[in-house]
Amino acid sequence: MATRAPKQWQLSKNETITSFEAWKQNLVYTLSLDANFARYLIDGTTWERKTTARPLRGFTNDAGENGRTAEQKVAQLELMLGQIANYCPIIARNTIVKNSTGINNVWQAIRLHFGFQSTGGHFLDFNTIKLEHGERPEDLFQRLSSFVDDNLLQGGGSISHHGTTPADDEETTPTVENFIVLTWLRLIHPNLPALVKQKYGTELRSRTLASLKPEISLAIDSLLDEVHAVAEAKVLRSSFKQSVHIQPRQNVKVTCPLCKQAGRPKYNHYLSKCKFLPEDDRKYLNKPGRIRQTMNVESEDESEEETCEEQESDEQPAPVVNHSRRVSTKQSPAMKGFYKEHPVLLTLDSGAEISMIKQAVAEHIGAPIRSTNQSALQADGITPLAIVGETHITLTRGDNELQLEALVVNDLDVDILAGIPFMALNDIAIRPAKQQITIRNNDIIQYGSRTQAQNSNRVRRTQAMVLRAEPLSSVVWPGSFIELKVPTDIESEETITIEPVSTNVNDNPWPKPQVAEVVGGCVRLVNDTPVPQRVRKHEHIGYVRHTITIEPQPTQSTTCVEQPKQTTRNGSQSVNSECVTIDPDNILPEQSKLKFRQVLSQYDDVFSPDLDGYNGAAGKFEAVINMGPVLPPQRKGRVPQYSKDKLVELQQKFDDLERQGVFRRPEDVGVTAEYLNPSFLIRKPKGGYRLVTAFSDVGRYSKPQPSLMPDIDTTLRTIGQ
Repeated sequence: MATRAPKQWQLSKNETITSFEAWKQNLVYTLSLDANFARYLIDGTTWERKTTARPLRGFTNDAGENGRTAEQKVAQLELMLGQIANYCPIIARNTIVKNSTGINNVWQAIRLHFGFQSTGGHFLDFNTIKLEHGERPEDLFQRLSSFVDDNLLQGGGSISHHGTTPADDEETTPTVENFIVLTWLRLIHPNLPALVKQKYGTELRSRTLASLKPEISLAIDSLLDEVHAVAEAKVLRSSFKQSVHIQPRQNVKVTCPLCKQAGRPKYNHYLSKCKFLPEDDRKYLNKPGRIRQTMNVESEDESEEETCEEQESDEQPAPVVNHSRRVSTKQSPAMKGFYKEHPVLLTLDSGAEISMIKQAVAEHIGAPIRSTNQSALQADGITPLAIVGETHITLTRGDNELQLEALVVNDLDVDILAGIPFMALNDIAIRPAKQQITIRNNDIIQYGSRTQAQNSNRVRRTQAMVLRAEPLSSVVWPGSFIELKVPTDIESEETITIEPVSTNVNDNPWPKPQVAEVVGGCVRLVNDTPVPQRVRKHEHIGYVRHTITIEPQPTQSTTCVEQPKQTTRNGSQSVNSECVTIDPDNILPEQSKLKFRQVLSQYDDVFSPDLDGYNGAAGKFEAVINMGPVLPPQRKGRVPQYSKDKLVELQQKFDDLERQGVFRRPEDVGVTAEYLNPSFLIRKPKGGYRLVTAFSDVGRYSKPQPSLMPDIDTTLRTIGQ
């Protein structure tokens, strides 16, 4: 009884040499079990193409009574070819059934479709074999071996060598095996062949490299760790920090030439501080950049009114600052990208031999962190960096996918430092003179102060713009995101605010008010609600606005002015409880009515239209946020770019809530504000505005996930009602 072969499968659109050979051998074995098909599978058996002029394809009748006719041979052949075509749907059926002239011709047609046809040019594809991300080294070796075996010359084949066609099939020689192992080591790491030569030098004196391959394969992990430990990457990044050099006080002798020449007894002060110097000359000397450029020195405007007597009271003269010409600096090229729904900022550095990412950023965006033995040094070549691990992620920007292989560093002055490996892997070029970044020679990104100046000169709209959905409908599941294009008035790298279209507070609107980063003209919105969100074709998702940065102002003491109580027509003071009607049917005695009025007067503030916060009658009403190990990064305060009237309305809303005790200033309660969240004015269905503060970013840094915590936005909206 013949052994049964595995059930035959169909070829897919993506096949390798190994998978194709497995499919071919399984199909040949299955067909060879039938005697009517086996004769056509022998090498050298040929037939003609089927045409109207040659319907029998060159076959003739067999001699004898039991011989097969030409029609029977054609029928059996086409039945076999039809079976092959059934398991190869990616090839036109007539190519196999009618146009083939031999079984090898069928295999060559399929190989030609996948691009690994046996030709002299196919061997050049050996150079394209690389170690794929996540691929085991042993899998790479098998791919190299299969490729070489497939390109060995066949006896009597169509490929000649130096004008001669080999008579016999070529076999893999020991030298070819050595080249396969050498290429395998070089593709895993360029420095690995040298380390293998060092480690296995004694064995290589009497054995070939291919014979040591099993031992090398078992020790490949430890060899790679040693290679990474030896090859320490250098980060040649220098941050610009303005500084000055101050000479010691005891070596300085300060003299005012004006007072000394006039014979005044006190002249140990600077000329620019002399009270006898005319005001115009004083301003000229103290004008920044007029004669010298000063770095990191306190402003002299505060000392302009100081008198010479105050300078003379010091026992030691003031320090002298050595002023020098300023060395020009330029901003490093930077670009944004998306990792899932998180926008990240990449600082390109052509002096860094390796890419790095800050640990807090990697944990925030959920990048996988793996252990590593690799190390990195700072620009001095001595100081090591605190390496936590390594990560391999794929960033997206428009139609471009950017592969990032970076070390995770405990502390870094930027979020992601993309070095030469990142730029080479993704074909990124920098043109500092034009402040341009080019990705794959087709996507040009402007960066730096020039772009900011161009944006500031543009007239920015204060009206809200509509954020529309794509032409196709979709469903955004909880925790997933959708990418939308922003209106053309929004810059490709701008910070915007997003407000929901819905104004009903009870329908859990999505998206919630938030500040979002635009990357390449697109923004990604996360569905942080517990229900799927259906996005219809061209649906209005929300309103977007430009943002303005609020610079911190010095705090000033403010006094809440108590609102005067209204008086009645007869001049008596009115109370808020006058709206309560007591005993409309006049059935209670006067004594009971008097007690009711006394109680209403005692709790008169309950009926005030301006409530002084929550009185705690229903118990504590609070939301507790359990922050994770990663704190939100500090950022500048931003508010939507409202019109002037709406900004006044926003300020009045804050003033009213502060007067009622809902808001307190940080300095009044002993709190230092390190993270700011924007507030929005959301229109109420019945008129007016509701103040909503977006705490969505805080939820991303808290634990457990926001879906398992009380909805902070809903809680605050309920309090605001």
